[in-house]
Amino acid sequence: MKIHFDNIIYSLQRAGGISTYWTELISRLLRDQHDISFTERPNQNISRAGLNLPHQELPLRNGRHILLDRFKVLPLSAEKTPFIFHSSYNRITRNPNARQVITIHDFVHEKFYSGLRRYLHLHQKNKAIRAAEKIIVVSEHTKRDLLHFHPYLKEENITVIYNGVSDSFYPIEQVRHANARPYLLFIGSRAYYKNFNFAVSLLSELPDFDFCIVGSGLTPTETSLLNQHLPGRWNMLTNIDNVQLNQVYNEAYALIYPSLYEGFGIPLLEVMKTGTPFVAMRKSSIPEVAGNAGILVDDLHLEAFKQAIFSIQGNEATLKAKGQQQAGRFSWEKCYQETVQVYHKLGQ
Repeated sequence: MKIHFDNIIYSLQRAGGISTYWTELISRLLRDQHDISFTERPNQNISRAGLNLPHQELPLRNGRHILLDRFKVLPLSAEKTPFIFHSSYNRITRNPNARQVITIHDFVHEKFYSGLRRYLHLHQKNKAIRAAEKIIVVSEHTKRDLLHFHPYLKEENITVIYNGVSDSFYPIEQVRHANARPYLLFIGSRAYYKNFNFAVSLLSELPDFDFCIVGSGLTPTETSLLNQHLPGRWNMLTNIDNVQLNQVYNEAYALIYPSLYEGFGIPLLEVMKTGTPFVAMRKSSIPEVAGNAGILVDDLHLEAFKQAIFSIQGNEATLKAKGQQQAGRFSWEKCYQETVQVYHKLGQ
């Protein structure tokens, strides 16, 4: 059966976990020569830049009005026979021939936001959930959240498919320079539930460590906070590719991940694959991803995180072995094969 992918996520973010997920699926669908087409608009997404999509399959839309376009229902009127429709971010099609699939990554907006942003997101997301014949969720915890907010759904229409981890991440031997100061790494969104300010406070009490931040550009408030508490001890990296990120993971003393909520938590897999330790919260889906690797902290307390950081010394080899063993349980190939199985069931 033909598959149609809506690539709207590439216009909504320059980089991120959902973009990575979407690109890993597309690359394998193209590899296996599935009958696939795409809806896309111009974008500057880093993951998308690595794809070579057939031009004839790309009905490109102009680059204006993205904030409105993301809420549009796609007509896809050219599709005259049954097909699989899978949007990268909560869009639907009105084409009656479509068998619609949705991937739910998290319930951040339901749990942490209010006002117009929450209303618009939930209006679109709930519409996509109602239209979907099959729902993919990225963790058992996300499935529980889905059934909490949508208890009318039938469990047989929900499939847990874990994210994977790229082969771009691997250990580099003797990567740390002898005279370099060790650093702790913070990666990804700095939304308030990710507790970036907590991480800055933690570093202020760990004077022997520098702080490396990977993600979108800092706000003036964040820059002021860093300069006030960590003068000369922090570094910001934006728009880096996986080769550079692998180097950053390898050179780090540890990843600190004080997030209170994750639908999955791809950075944990990436850092485990490199063998670098991490300290994270024992919250939401994180224990599913972490397994018995890394160090999980029960409470968001500075002293608890400090003791976790101190406990790494002397245990590096054990943490590395456990992390790499746990990361080996996840792969994008497995994620892809299980996703194709969902499509096949719909096409029967």
